[in-house]
Amino acid sequence: MDIEANTNGFDEERSFQVEFIPESTKFLFIDLTFFMGLLKPCFEAAGSKLKRKSIEKLLTSTDWHEHYVSNSGNRVLAESSFVEHDHELRTAYSLADVGYEVLFAPKGMFQRNEKKFDIFIIKNHVILKADLKCITSKNPDTIAKRILGGSDQASRIVIEICSNIEKKYLIDGLRSGV
Repeated sequence: MDIEANTNGFDEERSFQVEFIPESTKFLFIDLTFFMGLLKPCFEAAGSKLKRKSIEKLLTSTDWHEHYVSNSGNRVLAESSFVEHDHELRTAYSLADVGYEVLFAPKGMFQRNEKKFDIFIIKNHVILKADLKCITSKNPDTIAKRILGGSDQASRIVIEICSNIEKKYLIDGLRSGV
């Protein structure tokens, strides 16, 4: 069988096109030593005024990417315009809407595949590390497993319920997970 070549000298059955379209994501290069130096006083400062000052310095010392600003002025900040999971961003928006500043933990803080917290939740002089979980299941056992998995990552978990689970099954799942 004779295969005829096209005008470019390629076999039509074997030709293909490779394209690369770069993602237009803004990344900041965070100096982790500097960041950790700013973060430490936020947890260790004695007195609410010193903690608040430390938190303000942390939030203003780097040109964070601002993902969202609530009507009350609370912000969702991260080191880049890319957040790995959409549900985390939606949950962070909800936290900002109810009065919290949210700072996503810089990716460089952890080793690859190391399971740790996702965000810092900030209100006045209080800063907390938390893991974000999205529950889409209607199964109480699955909810319990997600909560237990999140408790290995952080001492606080923010849970977004994205299913129309009945209240009694949700309560069962929450109780057995806690």
